[in-house]
Amino acid sequence: MNPNFRRLGIAGALIRYIEEHSPTPKLFTSTNESNTIMQQVCLSLGFVRSGIIENLDDGDPEWVYFKQVR
Repeated sequence: MNPNFRRLGIAGALIRYIEEHSPTPKLFTSTNESNTIMQQVCLSLGFVRSGIIENLDDGDPEWVYFKQVR
């Protein structure tokens, strides 16, 4: 995301919309280990780390996050 648009609540608004309209009670998302900003966003929105996927990007594992929405 463009740094000028960070910390405006956009990610939170998008996740709340998805939570309200999701046909399933579980949400999953993921981000690279190197993307510490997105990791902080996930945790602040109530996601918990659920696992890790190796070998998607060389030398940069993918963290998987989970959230129970209902």
